[in-house]
Amino acid sequence: YLGPNSTLTDARTRQPMNATSAVARAVAIAVTRGDFVITAQELAELQAADGATSLGDVLQTIVECVKAHARPPTSGFNVGAAALGASGAVYLGVNVELNAVPLNHSIHAEQFALVTAMASDERKIVMISTTAAPCGHCRQFMNELRDASELRCVMPSGSWTLAELLPHSFGPLDLLDETSASREGLLLEERSSNVRDGVTVWDMRACISGDGIPEDAVPRRVDEILESNASLRALTEQSHSAFAKAYAPYSKSPAGICARTSCGEEFRGWSLESAAYNPSMSPFQCLTARMVARGKDLASIECVVLTELHGAPVKYECTVRLALAQVAPNAHLIVVNYHDAQ
Repeated sequence: YLGPNSTLTDARTRQPMNATSAVARAVAIAVTRGDFVITAQELAELQAADGATSLGDVLQTIVECVKAHARPPTSGFNVGAAALGASGAVYLGVNVELNAVPLNHSIHAEQFALVTAMASDERKIVMISTTAAPCGHCRQFMNELRDASELRCVMPSGSWTLAELLPHSFGPLDLLDETSASREGLLLEERSSNVRDGVTVWDMRACISGDGIPEDAVPRRVDEILESNASLRALTEQSHSAFAKAYAPYSKSPAGICARTSCGEEFRGWSLESAAYNPSMSPFQCLTARMVARGKDLASIECVVLTELHGAPVKYECTVRLALAQVAPNAHLIVVNYHDAQ
């Protein structure tokens, strides 16, 4: 909690904190914890610290604090975002740019916040606050959410619904029928897995390529291929779980990734598609967001396992190799191509 006995106090003086100081502390705790989440109870304490302040104002103070953690080496323009979930928790995001990598590898703060929400299994976002008006790219990405038209968007200049910011929009139901959207779920919703029920990573048939893996064009059980490589088995299992989490209703090309750093920590990422295609996020972008949330340097990546589908219309190996060549040139990349995920 933010203070002893759920009271917002200064850790040194034990005196009540003002609302801005309390928000700054809440953000610092979320960043230090490495989850980039302000819990529902922490948010309630922040609101109680200044009963006259609206929820939108609290979120605006939050984003002004969190934007200090953005990583924009190209633009130098820091952006912060805070997405309020139906659970009452707030999911933080910042913009991230990768040096010497094409701009389409950048992560927008709103995208980052939704990745944070997805990592926490939040199912619905009801409000999002940003330090600047959401760009068209982000408005389109947020349109993947159920009831997106009702999403309240708060920014320094005011508050509007997404429908007001993105009129006459193109979205999921332009490509999916309502039955499919309800059955499979939209972004953040609980949805059917990308893997058959009861099938584990070890049951999958795949071709695996990369450092230290003998080339074999004939798909075999993953368990057989990695039988004697315990370290790689652990990464592959995590990459498989990310693959299962991916949101790819349009191309049917889910992908997952897991990276191990020099400290032995493991981070996952998954593909997230947009009906408009271009605002989609690669698994490496989601992985980057998760590492930045923990304050990690991408240069610390030592080994990566990417899992995708053999023959899929959308593949991520080339873009992952491009990014790794710049941010972690000594990292090993292993690619698992499933032949029978469904």
